[in-house]
Amino acid sequence: MIRQLLLPALLVLAACGQQGSPDIELHNAWARPTVGQAPAAVYVTIDNKSGSDDRLTGAFSDHAAMAMVHQNEFIDGVSKMRMAGEINIPAGETIEMTPGGTHVMLEGLRAPLKPGDRFDLVLRFKESGDKTVKVTVMKPEGQ
Repeated sequence: MIRQLLLPALLVLAACGQQGSPDIELHNAWARPTVGQAPAAVYVTIDNKSGSDDRLTGAFSDHAAMAMVHQNEFIDGVSKMRMAGEINIPAGETIEMTPGGTHVMLEGLRAPLKPGDRFDLVLRFKESGDKTVKVTVMKPEGQ
């Protein structure tokens, strides 16, 4: 009798200890129009709807030769941009990329970005793998 109850009890305990797999959602992806093929910045909101942490490890797009995650920071009153490396996406948290902060920098655009254009951006996550979001090119509000 005890043996018959032991296995189900162990399975229940094991399930309680698991945090579940990451559930990453991407939305509100946008970029400003560019002049010529100058570098562009993409902003996107990343929601981790699960109980497990994840990490943004990279980005790519067929619309550019290179895509890198960058952060702006102020040093001695001067804004400087640097490669961010990997970004932690804590369980249950939202990361919002915004102008003046974290963004995906696109270098070597294959064509200028014009208002109304749409293109795919792929974000690579350590646990969730590759996630694709559609980026809309638009002028920010107030411009």
